Amino acid sequence: MSRLRVAIGEQLKSCPQVITLGERPQMADYTDRERRLLCGADTIFFPTARFVDIFATLGKETFPSINCYRLRGNRLKHTILFRLLDVAHPRTRVYYGHKQKGEILSDFVFPFIAKKVMRTSDSENIFLIDDPEKLDTYNKSCNPAYIQEYVAGEQELRVVILNHRKVFGYWRAPVGDDLRGNLSRDEGWKMAEVSPEAISLAKHIARAAGLSYVAVDMILDGSRLWVLELNFQYEKIGDFHPGEDGVKVIIEMIERGEL
Repeated sequence: MSRLRVAIGEQLKSCPQVITLGERPQMADYTDRERRLLCGADTIFFPTARFVDIFATLGKETFPSINCYRLRGNRLKHTILFRLLDVAHPRTRVYYGHKQKGEILSDFVFPFIAKKVMRTSDSENIFLIDDPEKLDTYNKSCNPAYIQEYVAGEQELRVVILNHRKVFGYWRAPVGDDLRGNLSRDEGWKMAEVSPEAISLAKHIARAAGLSYVAVDMILDGSRLWVLELNFQYEKIGDFHPGEDGVKVIIEMIERGEL
C-alpha cells in the first residue's frame, strides 16, 4: 500500500510522491480537503515550526522530526543533550544576569568563545572573546551569556545525517592563526570522506535524540573529536551540503521507501 506523503514547506514541490500544500499563516487558510489530507497523511514533510507541535499531538510522523524543531536555535539545549549523552563537548557554562556574568573571568581565561543562546540562526552569532572590552560588549547584548572553552583544532568537520544515515561529510581547515577553530562559518566547507569515528558519533547523537535531519559540527584537535553544536537549516536546504542537491537526495530516499 502506498504511503500518503503531504508537505507544508515547499522544499519537495518537485517530488511527485509528495503532495505539497505550501505554507500559510493559519490552518483555517487550508481547504477542508487539504486538512483531510493532513489528517490522513502517513508523513508530513517540512511541517514548519508553526504546525509541528499540533501534528505531533495528533500522533503524526513528520520529517524533519519534532525533536529537530525542539532543538533548533537553542544552543543551551544542545549542551544539555551532549552532557547527557556523554559526548566530548568543549567546557561550557551559562551565566544569567550581571552578577553571574561577573564570574566569567574566574572560570575562563582568554581566548574563549561566546555565543548567543536562543533564537539565533545556525552558525551565526558566535564570537571570539580575547580581551575585557569584547567581553563587555558581548555581555551587554546577550543574556544569558553562553561561554565556551576555545579548542584549537586541526580540522572542522560536518556530518549530515538524514533519517539516521550519513549522507554527506565535509571538512574545513581553520583559517590562518586567527583562532577561528570554534567559530562555525558557512563558507569554506569541502566535501570529503570524514573519519568513521565522526560518522559513528554523528549517527549516535541523531539516533539517541530522535533527529531525522541534522548536521553535526565537530572539531578535531589531533587526539579527539569535540562536538561543537547541531545545525538545523530547513529554509535554506542547500546550506548543509554546498554544491550538492539536497532536495534530490531526499527525493531519492522517498523513491526508495527510506522516508
